[in-house]
Amino acid sequence: MLQNFKRVLLSLVLLSAGALTLVLSDLHSREGARSAGNGGASRWRVAILKHSSNPLLDELEAGVLEQLAAAGYRDGERLALRRFSAEGDLPTANAIATQVANGSFDMVITISTLSLQCVANANRDGRAVHVFGGVTDPVGAGVGIRRMDSTEKPPWLAGIGTFQPVEQILREAQRLWPDLKTIGVVWNPTESNSEACTLKAREVCRALGLELLEATVDQSKDVREAADSLVARGVQAFWTGADVTVASATIALYETALKARIPVFSNTTGQVRDGTLFDLGANYREVGHRTGSLAASILDGQDPATVTIINFMPERVMLNRQILKKMRDPWRFPDDLVARADLIIGEDGQIEKGAATHGIKSPPAVPAMETSAAEPAARAASAARQPLAKRWRIQEVSYSESIIVEDAMRGFRDGLKEAGLAEGRDFTIKALSAEGDMATLGSLFDSARTAGTDLYVVFSTPTLQIALQKVRETPLLFTVVADPFTVGAGKSDTDHLPNITGVYTLAPYRELAELVGTHFPQIKRVGTLFCPAEVNSVTNKDTFVREAGRCGLTVETVPANNAGELPDAALSLCSRRLDAVVQIVDNLSAAGFPTIARAAAQARLPVFSFLSSGVEQGAVLAVARDYYDAGQETALKAVRVMRGERPERIPFSPPTRLQKLVNLKNAQQCRLSIPAALLREARPVPDNPGR
Repeated sequence: MLQNFKRVLLSLVLLSAGALTLVLSDLHSREGARSAGNGGASRWRVAILKHSSNPLLDELEAGVLEQLAAAGYRDGERLALRRFSAEGDLPTANAIATQVANGSFDMVITISTLSLQCVANANRDGRAVHVFGGVTDPVGAGVGIRRMDSTEKPPWLAGIGTFQPVEQILREAQRLWPDLKTIGVVWNPTESNSEACTLKAREVCRALGLELLEATVDQSKDVREAADSLVARGVQAFWTGADVTVASATIALYETALKARIPVFSNTTGQVRDGTLFDLGANYREVGHRTGSLAASILDGQDPATVTIINFMPERVMLNRQILKKMRDPWRFPDDLVARADLIIGEDGQIEKGAATHGIKSPPAVPAMETSAAEPAARAASAARQPLAKRWRIQEVSYSESIIVEDAMRGFRDGLKEAGLAEGRDFTIKALSAEGDMATLGSLFDSARTAGTDLYVVFSTPTLQIALQKVRETPLLFTVVADPFTVGAGKSDTDHLPNITGVYTLAPYRELAELVGTHFPQIKRVGTLFCPAEVNSVTNKDTFVREAGRCGLTVETVPANNAGELPDAALSLCSRRLDAVVQIVDNLSAAGFPTIARAAAQARLPVFSFLSSGVEQGAVLAVARDYYDAGQETALKAVRVMRGERPERIPFSPPTRLQKLVNLKNAQQCRLSIPAALLREARPVPDNPGR
C-alpha cells in the first residue's frame, strides 16, 4: 500500500512540474509576442482561417502569405503561424473561431465572409486583432462595420471588401449575345454576400431591360432542383455571384445548364475549368496581396482602429471556347474581351491562353506599405473638418410630413454635423413641405430658386418627380424614394442625370414575404392598400405582389387616393377573407398607418409593416429600412458635392441597415403566436416604446 502511495505521489509531482513548465513557457511566449512589435526577437502569433480549401480561397491565402513574406514576416522567423480550414462546415468554423479568439493569438486573418462572421462573433471583446479579406459586402456581413470608406467599426477589426463586379458581368453577357432577355440565378438568402450580389443584379437587370428569375436554396443538395425549375421557366442563361452554398454544388448547376445548352457565367473566376462560359471577377491573388500588406502594416505598428474599410476589385476575365461551341444560341466572344482574358480554354479543352496551373497568373507581390495607412486617413479626417470654400444654401423639400420623412431629415442633419460641417459657418438649411398637395410642390421649388438655393435635398417620390422638372443644373439629392429609375432620375446607380444623386429606399418586400412564409405557414392570403396617385405606391404594390407570389402568398389590393378615402378603404380591405394585412410603403399609408391598424384590429387580423414605427402603431412585426441611416448616407453624398465632387460621379445607393422588430403585445391581441426562431431574429419592442 505504501509503495502504491509513493508512486501516485511521484506522478502528481511530475504532472505539477510539467504543468508549471507549460504555464511559464506560455507566459514567456505571450510576453515575447507583445515585445515583437517593439523590435524584440520573439514572434507574432498569427492564425489564418479560411472557410474551405478550394482554388479561389487557396489563391487568396497564397497571396496573403506572399505579401507577409515580402514585408519580412515569415513563419518560424517573425511569425508563429497556424493555418486552419473549416472545410465548408459551419460548426467546425465556429469551433476554430472560438479557439483562435481566446487570446492565444495576437492576430487572426480570415478569408471569406463566413470566416469573418465566425471570428467576429467569437472575438467580441477584441482579444485578437482581426484582419479580413475575400469578403463581398463587409457592411452586410453584420460584424459591426457601419459603412464603407470609413472607420466606423470595432477598433480591433480591419480589412478590405471585394464586391463582385455584378454590373460589369451582366453588361458583358448582354454584349456576348444582344438578344439575351432572361437570366436565372440560384442563391441562398441566408448568405449576406449572396444577398448583396443578388440585390445588385436585380437593379442592373432592371436598368438593362433583362428579366432576372430567381430560385432560392438553403442547402447545396437543392441546387440541381432549383436550376431545373429555372430552366422550366425559360431562362436563357445562368449567372452566379458570391454564394458559398451554390459554389459547393456548381457541377450540378453546370450539368443542368449544359443539358439545356445554355451558358453559366460567374463572378467567381477559375470556374471556366469546370464548365462556365466565362468568368469575370476578382484576381484573388492580388486581393490576398492587399490583405497581407494590411496585416503587415498592423504588425509594424499601425493601429487597426485607423484603417478605413475600402472596396478593392482587381478584375480578371476567363473564357471557355469548348462550352461556347455547345450553346444553342449565337453567343460570341468579342475581340477586346479575348484580348483582356487571363485564361482561355480552347475548343479542344486545352489551355489556349494563360497559366496552366489553376488558370491563374501570379503577379509579383506588391511592395509592403512604406507609410502607415493611418497617415492618409488622418489627413482625410483633418480635411473633412476644414471649413468649406463657401456657405452653402441647402433647401429641404418634402411632399408631406411623416415619421419616415422626419427620421430621414434628422439623419441628414446629423450626418452633416458628423462630417465636420457646422450650420451657420458651412451651410444654412431650410425645410419646406407641400402638406400633401402636388400643386403646391411646384411653387415651393420656384420660391426656393428665387431665394437662391445651392443644393436641394428632396424627400419622397412625388417631390423628386417635380424636382426633375424644376431643377436642371443645381445639385439635387434624394432619399425616401423607392425607385428613382421609374421617374426618370437615371438608368442605373452609375448612369444617371448629371446633377442628381441620392439614396433610394425600396422596402424589403422579398425579405418580409420569405419571413412570413417561413414562420407563419398558416398565412396564405394577405391584403394591402395602395395609392394610385403615387408612382412610388404603385411601384411598391407591384413589387410586393410579385415577391409575395414567389413565396406562395396571394395578395388582395385596395386603392385609396387620399386621406379621406383611407378609413373606408381599410375597412373594405379587412372585410375580405384575409389571413393578415401587409402594408406597403407610401406617403398616404405612412401618415395613416394607425387607421389601417385599427381596422385590422377590429377584424382580429395581424398587421405586418415595412416601417419600424409600425410596431408602435399596431403592427405585429416590421422588417424595415432605417430611414435615419438613409438620411445620414444622403448627407455623406451631399458633403462630397459641397467639397467639389460632381453629382454625376456619385452613384445612387440603398441604405445599408435592415431592422426586424416584433411587438408581442400586438401579437397577443390578434392571437398570433410568434415562433421562438423568429424571436431570435427580431428585436422585441416594449409595450410603450418612446421615440
